[in-house]
Amino acid sequence: MLNRLEEFDSQNLQQYITPPRIRLIGVGGAGNNILRRLHRRTISGAETIALNTDAIQLNVCQADRLLLLGRKENKGRGTGGRPQLGRRYAEDERELIKACVEGADLVFVIAAMGGGTGTGAAPVVAKVAREADALVVGVSILPQKMEGKRKRRLAQDGLEEFRQACNCLIELDNQRFQELKPDYPFKRAYDVMSDLVADMVQTLTETITVPSTINVDFADLKRIIEAGGSAKVLFGEASSPEPADVLNHLLGNPLLGANFEGAEAALLHITAGSDFALSNCHEILAALRVDLAQDVNLILGYRTDETLESRVRVVMLVSAIPADGGKLELESPFDEHNSTGSVLGGAIPMVG
Repeated sequence: MLNRLEEFDSQNLQQYITPPRIRLIGVGGAGNNILRRLHRRTISGAETIALNTDAIQLNVCQADRLLLLGRKENKGRGTGGRPQLGRRYAEDERELIKACVEGADLVFVIAAMGGGTGTGAAPVVAKVAREADALVVGVSILPQKMEGKRKRRLAQDGLEEFRQACNCLIELDNQRFQELKPDYPFKRAYDVMSDLVADMVQTLTETITVPSTINVDFADLKRIIEAGGSAKVLFGEASSPEPADVLNHLLGNPLLGANFEGAEAALLHITAGSDFALSNCHEILAALRVDLAQDVNLILGYRTDETLESRVRVVMLVSAIPADGGKLELESPFDEHNSTGSVLGGAIPMVG
């Protein structure tokens, strides 16, 4: 028996290791822009797939796979902002979409709401992925008010359909940037939102693809996602292990919003150097629990990274947020001295 145990070493265990298969799918123009950023980062275990009805825009998107929707009917000329066409073209390519998501464990479907392709096709993609037994996290971006009431109305209608198609949905709003930084350069404002989504997806993906001391595996993530409903991903990097500093960087990004009152499921993952103490962890958890449901399903992960020295990286996924508990707020509740400018200038990468 002892001889058998000695033979059962790490080499033997390799046959049991099956990393989660992740698909990152960008639908429509904004989804393609974000996917291009994710593709450049070469996230471990993730495949990038771009879908669009506009052949010109799809052609410049960098991804592992490109899929042109409605190619026979509209010859790659887009939808003219009509979601019904985006939906129909996606339905026509169901088998090709199914081939893209087949075998996947986790699928992120990323799309802006209000246009034709993202609004109409993203819910179809999410449904096909769920039918293929994948966990589906939707990431939606709403248009600014200046784009018109009609587009905002289409976006809200599409958002509800998208929400029903996903296991859980993360909602972001471009209007937030207009309210916070109205004088910010137009292109860079959209780049900031694209980078924010890319950072969010990458950070969450790496919680299950990189081993941890207190490990978070795919089954843990699955429990949180399957809680369903509205969701948020909050993340940040603090310069010190002080709980107030960590909480400020986790909850202080005004584009994400820190309101998740009553959320019934949460996953918190902390990566820190050797200076991070148990007491720091306890204080952070105690502060976060105040807004979570009393019987919240809370999963904690922790990874030691000596290269961080005194810095602390933290990511939190909350799901099953009540309908009135996930609204974005203009001000961060944790640091009245941390201005909007410093948050946008430090917490979110500015790329051209």
